[in-house]
Amino acid sequence: MYEDRRLHPIALIKELIVSIRQSIIPIAVVIFTLFRNLSGKGILSWWMYPLLVIALIVLLLAPALIKYFTYRYRMDDKGIRVKYGLFFKKNIFIPYERIQTVQQKQWFFYMPFHVVQILIETAGGGKAEADLSAVPASVAQELKDLRAGKIAELVEDPVEPLDTEQIPIEVEKNEKPLLTFQLEVKELLLMAVTSGGVFGVFLIILAFGQQFRDVIPTDFVEEQFNTIVHYGVLIIVIVILIVLLILWGIAIVTTLFQYFQFKLMKFDDHIEIEKGLLQREHTSISFERIQSVKLIESPLRQMLKLASVRVVTAGSSGDKEHSGDILILPIVKKAKALEILPQFLEDYDFPVEQLERAPKTSLRRFFFIHLIWTLPIILIVSILFFPWGLFSLVLVPIFAGIAYGAYRATGFYTTETELVMQGRAFISKQTNFMLKRRIQSVAHSQSIWMEKGNVVHFSVLLKSGQTHLNANVRYIAGQDATKLYRWYQPSNK
Repeated sequence: MYEDRRLHPIALIKELIVSIRQSIIPIAVVIFTLFRNLSGKGILSWWMYPLLVIALIVLLLAPALIKYFTYRYRMDDKGIRVKYGLFFKKNIFIPYERIQTVQQKQWFFYMPFHVVQILIETAGGGKAEADLSAVPASVAQELKDLRAGKIAELVEDPVEPLDTEQIPIEVEKNEKPLLTFQLEVKELLLMAVTSGGVFGVFLIILAFGQQFRDVIPTDFVEEQFNTIVHYGVLIIVIVILIVLLILWGIAIVTTLFQYFQFKLMKFDDHIEIEKGLLQREHTSISFERIQSVKLIESPLRQMLKLASVRVVTAGSSGDKEHSGDILILPIVKKAKALEILPQFLEDYDFPVEQLERAPKTSLRRFFFIHLIWTLPIILIVSILFFPWGLFSLVLVPIFAGIAYGAYRATGFYTTETELVMQGRAFISKQTNFMLKRRIQSVAHSQSIWMEKGNVVHFSVLLKSGQTHLNANVRYIAGQDATKLYRWYQPSNK
């Protein structure tokens, strides 16, 4: 009845893409090595060229072919079994009752073949325990039906008590969403322009450049640099601007592809996110897994009255992007977000207008903690690189502004069931909305120099992914911290 199954042949393309991505550095090394030899500056003989190319092809094809031809999976009445490998064989068995989430993805080249990628995760894993990289779309529904049947059987006739926090029953129903929010193209463009993704692209390119610096011809780099310098400062500035515009364009296109046709949908017991152009992703988040909600405003977005919203969840969601901290609203007007969120997350009130602030006496403490470490740096740089080092004095107004922004952002508020904490750790302002029943513990601390002003730091511990998350407010009045502490005590429920 239950037979081993193979992956769809399209899995070969997906595995090849993964293999190329993982082997990008060896590929670049081979290309630069061939480049040096063709220009007459290498040390390899001509007969070694085909050997390098053959070795590169084997490096790329072997892992993909081995995984595809050895991969087998089987779903029976007890769980899902996966096995693969040639030299090192791996066998995986996952009981249905231990499955935490089932995530479904679909690359654009999967769509004509009606196949999907299924990631299966358990409560104890930080990543997917089973990856069905290309299977018919019907397998996803079959897995859900088998899993639902197994869980129902355990609920009717339990052998041992089940931890409902670790084994949420997520049976997807063929129903329409109760509520849907979709980003428009203009909002996606605004998100891409204000995301700061250009810096991420720049760091990625810089990291690859560090890997390749030993194989790039030194004389080639020097020749190009001398050519640019020869044309003067104006050309250098123009080149820098062009590079930044190109990186910005790459970041914008990447953002548009990643969040294409972004949808947030609400169902009876969960919310669902659907997004992506080249890879269509479906992520389901049970209400029971949500530990807190975060409203994030970068300085640029704050000026434009924009914000993004994330939820902190317990357990793993299969990959780093969806583990513990999930983006549910990439960009939206802050006022609109506060209007939408109570409709999707009915347990939360989102009372941001009533926040209580840090006392005025705390302002000097924010200035002190942000500026004290800059003074030694300014002094050392000014002495070592005098007179140009004096430009480091610009750090004083910059970090003074950051300190003032941190002071202005600090605030808190409580309702009978909810705690709101707001602060600015460095750049972005972040407002945390936490239900009392989700908070793991609270704590307040006070250093010797804080005693005179009777101010304290107050922190909250939440479960996030497989670890924990600390949310805090700094330099609030001692009586306010005591009030928060008493609010959390069980006697005040």
